[in-house]
Amino acid sequence: MKRLLLTFLAAISLFVPQARAQMAVRVDTAAFRAPAFNARELITPGALIATGVGIHCFAHQSIDVPVNDWFQDKWRAGGPELKFDNYIQYIPIVMDLGLGLVGARAEHGFVDRLIEGSLGCLSLAVFSWGLKEIIDSPRPNGVDNRSFPSGHTDWVFIGAELVRMEYGWDWGLPAYLIATTVAVMRNYNNWHWLSDCLFGAGLGILTARIGGWLLEPTKRWLNIRTTDWGSGRRTAVQASFAPRVDPVSGSLCAGLALNF
Repeated sequence: MKRLLLTFLAAISLFVPQARAQMAVRVDTAAFRAPAFNARELITPGALIATGVGIHCFAHQSIDVPVNDWFQDKWRAGGPELKFDNYIQYIPIVMDLGLGLVGARAEHGFVDRLIEGSLGCLSLAVFSWGLKEIIDSPRPNGVDNRSFPSGHTDWVFIGAELVRMEYGWDWGLPAYLIATTVAVMRNYNNWHWLSDCLFGAGLGILTARIGGWLLEPTKRWLNIRTTDWGSGRRTAVQASFAPRVDPVSGSLCAGLALNF
């Protein structure tokens, strides 16, 4: 009877920890699974990009110029340049990385957000800088010919979309209000045309989603483990006690497992 009991306990001690470990892996993977590519996510940035291109190429004189005249003559009316848009453009990116560290619930941990944002910003830099170099577009203030697209606008909108993707509209709405303010101020300060800002907003949103689509493939390529640190999720420590049998002496032992 004693031998039968020890055999039964040994079987339990081998099975239980393995089952618990497998369950932990499944839960972790499901909680931080990156969204797959969805063509519907192209609608909003595509519409903004297409509108910006359309106005820039076919309606510059009929839309861009009158809008700029309204900003300069009716709103600014000879007032000074307001430069706060140079600073608040960074707020959404800081929100994306930092909110999860202070308790806001994010879709991914800090490392994943850092990778996601880096991939998006790298894509944005390539597209935005390349277009500025290729397209000869004079600024409304005549400073240079690098007006299209708006760099401030695409930068602040990639941050706003990353915030929305990670934290939802509770935090995404304030981030988008900041982004819209920056876009408006680029027109107000006479640095950009309307088409520059519409295209920049669409490009920022698109590259944020590119960062999300490339997150999991990049992690697999670099063999980076998923962790929820900095996600705002409270990680409970689970302890389990399991009986074990020493395979050599046959004596009954105790096992303690901690799951973080």
